[in-house]
Amino acid sequence: MLKILLPTDFSANAQKAIDYAFQLFKKEECTFYVLHAYHDAPSAPKSRTDLEKELEQLVENMRINEQHPKHRFKSVFMVDSVVNALNVTAIDNAIDYIFMGTKGSTSLMNVFMGSNTVRAIKQVHACPIIAIPLDFDNTTPKQIAFANNFRHRFIPEELSPLIKMAKLWNATVSIIHIYSKKELDEDQKLNKEVLINILKEIKTVFHEVQMDVSVTSSLVRFEKEHSKMDMVALLKTKHGFLHKLLSEPVIRKIVFNTEVPFMVFPQSS
Repeated sequence: MLKILLPTDFSANAQKAIDYAFQLFKKEECTFYVLHAYHDAPSAPKSRTDLEKELEQLVENMRINEQHPKHRFKSVFMVDSVVNALNVTAIDNAIDYIFMGTKGSTSLMNVFMGSNTVRAIKQVHACPIIAIPLDFDNTTPKQIAFANNFRHRFIPEELSPLIKMAKLWNATVSIIHIYSKKELDEDQKLNKEVLINILKEIKTVFHEVQMDVSVTSSLVRFEKEHSKMDMVALLKTKHGFLHKLLSEPVIRKIVFNTEVPFMVFPQSS
């Protein structure tokens, strides 16, 4: 059984992520944990009691509307920050995926600049986070782009979320090597072979993309040339592409005009 965490602030963005999770796992046995993190402050627009009732009503509506024999729903109300609530709930319940809405934009910038989403991507390490643009049309992932520089030696458990998603929808994983120097060194060659071996049970293709001024602009070019991508995946490592994306000033200027979800999965501890 899959365990899916769905944080909500009762916005359209959060509902979009919830709907996408239901679509992705419509044939799977799942428990959906619907989480609201309440910040107790005088400026809070609604009382704790009102929000608890709103959460319970949301979950009850899910039960009524879904009526799926394989789907179970649980509400989780926590007085804590969003990041802490996500971490605690993910660890305590062995969550497989977290689905979060972005700030209502289809730009890569806003995937990472949305306050709660960026904090979660940086600080939640227990499981993958899938960020869903508001304008995404809920297409199932048949083509998944996986950016890689072959500097990290993977172990099978790190790639399990990617493999699981690819198997679920019989997707092809496009491994994108963004390079400044095309020739791989010996360590990169070995890491690539390890990666190929781990992913041998799913369909993969390799793409070489020369580095532009940044990782961001390189991904922009790839996305424009390969418009059939349905999801972009990145591993969260200390020196990987995600770290560069989060630190590049150019990300504030370049819009990645995509309407696809962004999956970030953690490095094994």
